[in-house]
Parts: sequence; C-alpha cells; structure tokens
Amino acid sequence: MTITAPPPRSLEQYVPRVATEWALDAADRSWQVVDGTLCFVDISGFTNLSERLARFGRIGAEELTDVLNRVFGTMLELAYAQGGSLLKFGGDALLLLFTGHDHPLRAVSAAIEMRTALRAAASERTSVGRLGLRMSVGVHTGSIHLFRTGRDHHELVITGPAGTITTEMEKIAEPGEIVISEATRAVLPGAPTSTQRGAGWLVKWRKPQCVAEGPILRRKSQREDANIWVPTALCDFLLESVPEPEHRIATVAFLRFCDVDRQLETDGPDAIAARLDATITSIQEATDQENVTFLATDINEDGGKVILTAGSPTAQEDDEGRMLRTIRRIMDAATPLHLHAGVNRGHVFSGEVGTSFRSAYTVMGDTVNLAARLMAAAPEGTIYATPAVLDQSRTLYRVEAM
Repeated sequence: MTITAPPPRSLEQYVPRVATEWALDAADRSWQVVDGTLCFVDISGFTNLSERLARFGRIGAEELTDVLNRVFGTMLELAYAQGGSLLKFGGDALLLLFTGHDHPLRAVSAAIEMRTALRAAASERTSVGRLGLRMSVGVHTGSIHLFRTGRDHHELVITGPAGTITTEMEKIAEPGEIVISEATRAVLPGAPTSTQRGAGWLVKWRKPQCVAEGPILRRKSQREDANIWVPTALCDFLLESVPEPEHRIATVAFLRFCDVDRQLETDGPDAIAARLDATITSIQEATDQENVTFLATDINEDGGKVILTAGSPTAQEDDEGRMLRTIRRIMDAATPLHLHAGVNRGHVFSGEVGTSFRSAYTVMGDTVNLAARLMAAAPEGTIYATPAVLDQSRTLYRVEAM
C-alpha cells in the first residue's frame, strides 16, 4: 500500500480575492488600477471589550472571539452579498472593495445594511455588559491603485489618492454615520445626501437601494498558490493548526510611509511600485533576521502602514529586543520611502477573526492602539518606543525622553 502525504492546506480564506486573481488580471505586472468603490468601516468598542474580558483569561478570549466572529461575520456576509470583498482587516476596521456594475450603489447599500446589523448587535449582552459598539463609514469611488510587493511573500498594498480620500471620509464620519466623497455622490441615483460634511456628504438613506445579488466567486488561477500572499512566519503558524484565541503579552510595531500621492502624480505608478517593493522587501528581510512576524499592511492617508509583532502568534526569547533591532535595521536601511515608527509592549488579544470564506489573524487592544499613535506622532526616520519595551530589551539603546 502506498502512503502519500496530504495536499498542503490552502490559506485562501486569508487572502483578498483581487490578490488570488492577480495572475489573471495583471499577469507579471507589479501594479494595477481598478475602477471601483472603497468602503472603510471602522467599529469602535472592541478595544474596551477586549480589555475587560482579558481578566478572564482563556474564557474571556473565547468569548471575545465569539463576539468578533458574530459581528464581523455578519458584516462580511452582508458586504459579500452585495458583491464586495475584504481587502484589509485592521483590528477593528474593514476595508472593502466593490467592483462591477453599480458598484457605488452596492457599496453604500452594504454600508447601510451593516449599520443596521451593528445596531441590532450592540444591544446584545456579554458577561461584562452590553456590547456598546458603534461604527463610522467612509466611501469613495474612483481609480484605485493596487500594488504587489515583497520577496518572501507577496504583500498587497493599497495606496494612492483613492485610499487617501476614503480614509478622509471615514475620519469625517461621526459614529453611526456614512460619509461619501463627492465622486461617489456624483454617480449615485436619486438624492442620497443633503448635508455636506467637510469634503464629503452624509448619506441620508436608511434602507439599501438595491437588491443583493450574492457574492462574486473567486476565479481560479493555476499560476500561483494563494499561500504566497500570506506572510511567511504567519503562513507557517497557520499551516500547523487553527489558531487558538488568547490574551498574551506581545510587542507591536507600526511603520508608516507617506508622500505617495504626490510621487504617484509626478513619477507614475511604475516608480511607486519599485519604491514600495524595495521598502516592503527591506522590512521583510529585517523581520526574517530577527524572527519577528510581518503581520500585515493597511491603508493610511497619503501612503500606508505596516504592522509587525513579536510575542504573537508565538513568544520567543527577548521579543522586545528583537523588535527594536528589527526596526533599527529597517530605519538604517535607508528605504526609498521614508518611514515613521512606533513600538509598544503589553497585553493584546490575538486570534483569527471572520468567517469560513474570509478571515484574518489579528491583534487588538490598547497596546496596539498606543503603538499606532506613537507611529502617527513620530517624525520621519524616528522610532518612538515606550519604556515597557526599552526596559525589557536585552539590547541597550541611546534614547531621548519625550
């Protein structure tokens, strides 16, 4: 009897549809422009819930996972039913892409349905009280720049003017509001808005304006394995077993690159693609040298951000020192896109969030949020780190108190 090894597990559910279809649409190109609508959904309240449940250990982590999967699972089902797809999952935020016919109308309709579903979920009770979740949504329609970057794994980067406007619309939106750009408003039928909010418009519709036609299925490509789009350390971890939800101590770093919009206009997408690729590759090489996890990239105004973790999904000796050495290596590499960095250490929730057809491994909590705020405050070429990181690091650094 011949015994054969089982086929390797596919991590397709962790990869955006546009990435798995890249070989069909962009062949050997490193960038493409998609006509579509971006929908940025930010849900507040999960960080507070995570911190309150952390005191219950594994039981609290399991309850938080159930809540996250129930809420985000519903959000994804509604978005996919309107033909959308998840590009990025940023802890407690979703970046969705809608393409094809009537994509602006379907994106706004999905946002309305998600808002209604979240209001219903917010009344549910947990072991530490009601959920108390709120969401704000930014929507923009136009030409969306997508870039395939990196060497160790392919990293999908969404950047450029469309991403900047989308994040701007979300920042304008108050909790419970959907704000659309002028470009989206101009192509929607009827009178979806009446109130201007900064550069955007507040959606007044209370019900979806089109019937959900069902999800768009992935097209299969024989040229590329979906696993190549999953960060190497994360891929190895996810292939071993289904990750268990847990609260743990981890070191989290955010790297921000900016000035992409201007460079894209003056130098073109080929130049930006090369600079993004060199920057992401340099980050990958540094994380490989110190066994730090390249977790994900995410949208950010006029550029983007990279999230790195040490201690999650697995802990190793001197996580804090390895992270600081990684960030120092990256900064010293003089990447073509200049970087800003923030590093913090503390309790995080880590686990898989989503549904069977689309999910993400993520970390969340106050520790993560503070690292992001440090990144936003750090000047170009500077690393802001908290004492919690520096005190635990076995490598000593010259520092300046801020």
